[in-house]
Amino acid sequence: MTERLDIDLEHINQSIADRSDVFYWQTDRAVDPATAGQIWADRHRYFTDDELVVRVNEALGDNRLQTVEPLDPEAQTNLGNVNSVRTGVLESGQEVIIRSHPKGIVNGYFHAEAEAARRANEAGLPSYQTLAIHDYEGGDDFAFQVIDKLRGSAVQKWLEAHSNDEPQLLRAMGAMMARVHQVQIDDGFGPFDNERAKQGELVGLHGTFAEAVRAGLDFNLSVLEHEGILTSGQVAAADKLFSLDNPLLRADKPVLVHNDFADWNVLTDGESITGVLDWDECVGGTAVSDIACWSTFFEPERLSNFLDGYWSVADKPADFEATFELLRLRYTLSKMTLRIRRYSWEPSDVIRQRIENGKAHLAASFDYFNL
Repeated sequence: MTERLDIDLEHINQSIADRSDVFYWQTDRAVDPATAGQIWADRHRYFTDDELVVRVNEALGDNRLQTVEPLDPEAQTNLGNVNSVRTGVLESGQEVIIRSHPKGIVNGYFHAEAEAARRANEAGLPSYQTLAIHDYEGGDDFAFQVIDKLRGSAVQKWLEAHSNDEPQLLRAMGAMMARVHQVQIDDGFGPFDNERAKQGELVGLHGTFAEAVRAGLDFNLSVLEHEGILTSGQVAAADKLFSLDNPLLRADKPVLVHNDFADWNVLTDGESITGVLDWDECVGGTAVSDIACWSTFFEPERLSNFLDGYWSVADKPADFEATFELLRLRYTLSKMTLRIRRYSWEPSDVIRQRIENGKAHLAASFDYFNL
């Protein structure tokens, strides 16, 4: 039996689609924690297998789904927390991944994600091709994306069984991220315009990198002050650090930033990186911003091996340390906002550990900037 969300979907969908004041979408989408839990905590319940197959086959055309694997919420394809993800096989024998939003929720990024992944693939990176996108059209409809399945295990799953491989895989991930930053985008900073992406354009919503970095900042700071993570003095000091005229936030040309390059979104065979997944948070930014984003997922000690891999492909900027520290603070403020709000509806050990990691990053940033 399926369910439909009993909330004000029109208001929710407007806030999801509008990314003009968003630094990190999962954090800054204007959805309160209780509603977010109602939408995403049990995101697999909204449609039956038969309904999924019918809708997907309507979008695919001639090369239809032959089989769909039973739902496995613990599978590596479901390590994220926005889409319900299924594996299927087409009549041609090709394996595919189906990523579906909850019923009634508008797609705010599938087209931008598909174009970014296409450009990465075209540049020789191991990313996926999109076979179909269906946008939510109202009523009991749901949005979904069908992509080809890449080989390999999620780095997270691999390291659970092969922990000694971590240093080498961290270096491989760092080198792969550096290659991502060589992929060309069209213009602009921050989240990409999803409507323009339908026409094959990747254009950020902001004219400057500083504007993109400040997006959502007031909201993040207010949440963290309310939760007792930041003092009023730290809020004022952090706000000043991210002023639009800070020279560390100047950037002439945007690069493609994955923005979610975590162990659960990167595939490996134990030796090399075989896939880069989930481009849903991708933006126009700077290389250092992507490194800073990656660092906030994990313990600070992991950074050294990752950077060894990164600098094997790219040159290290002269102002890297100061810029990294500034952007790590910005991402930590965002991620801590997300984690604390998410913990209210998903009080898991995993989220609690990420909050503790965030506190460690905040402490390092406070020390660096004397906050």
